[in-house]
Amino acid sequence: MKGSQRYQIALAGALVVAFLGVGRAEAGSVFALSSYTPSFTFQDKLGATTMTLAFDGTYYWSSSGGSMSGPRYAQYDSSGAFIATYAPGLDFRSVFTDSSGKVYARQYNDDRIYRQTTTLGVFEESGVVLSGGPLDAQSGVVLDETAMQYLAHGPSGFDGGGIVTRWDMDGTNLGTVSLAGFGSVTGETVYPANRGIAVGQGHWLTYRNQTLSAWDAAGNRVDTATLVGAGTGTSSHFSLSYANNMVFIVDGPGGLWRGYVIPEPVTILGVFAGAAGLAGYLRRRRLA
Repeated sequence: MKGSQRYQIALAGALVVAFLGVGRAEAGSVFALSSYTPSFTFQDKLGATTMTLAFDGTYYWSSSGGSMSGPRYAQYDSSGAFIATYAPGLDFRSVFTDSSGKVYARQYNDDRIYRQTTTLGVFEESGVVLSGGPLDAQSGVVLDETAMQYLAHGPSGFDGGGIVTRWDMDGTNLGTVSLAGFGSVTGETVYPANRGIAVGQGHWLTYRNQTLSAWDAAGNRVDTATLVGAGTGTSSHFSLSYANNMVFIVDGPGGLWRGYVIPEPVTILGVFAGAAGLAGYLRRRRLA
């Protein structure tokens, strides 16, 4: 077979891969696949009701709620190996990090944001009070992807949900966004799924019974995906987190944290750029 023929065959193969990639990307506007299996797991080391998880660039931190007393905060290394538990005196509803990896928290029925000090496991008031707008006692608070706004999902109580409240970094209310069609996924209006929110893939994320939903900042549901094997109990619905570029759901207290790597869909331009790159490589290899 002549070199030019080998080149044409290889280039045709690259274009086939490209078109397959485009078809896969068009499966969803946010999620490249319709379902995902866990990419990473480790064992939770807290009791009571497990809340959310954060990653500060070196350590994972899990939290639990139901009381302010006893071990409510646990530290793990980047491989998920347990290091220690702490009793910071907070009844956690969420832990999250800023762009520098500093850990923050919100506790039950409290409009103040807390910050971990340089002493691990010790929290202090950050000085930010989320004023104005609805903030349910049970809602987890997180930072948006730009780390320039606080977000909370609620009000929920024990029914409803579907309202996202925003505050600036000083705690001043910026208004609310209604999640259009919230409730069309069976059971997502049921507590505690109706009070959780995470931020990842450039979108707001909610979770109910293995279904992960992505929302844009206007409150439109833009995609869903199934998290295979993800927990469906009370702690699981409290635990929805985005940390270390993964979506995390816990099975339950003392159970497994399951991390799901969810790459964004490949863009058409990206796919063809890859095909062109391969063609150039083949040409340099003198297949032409």
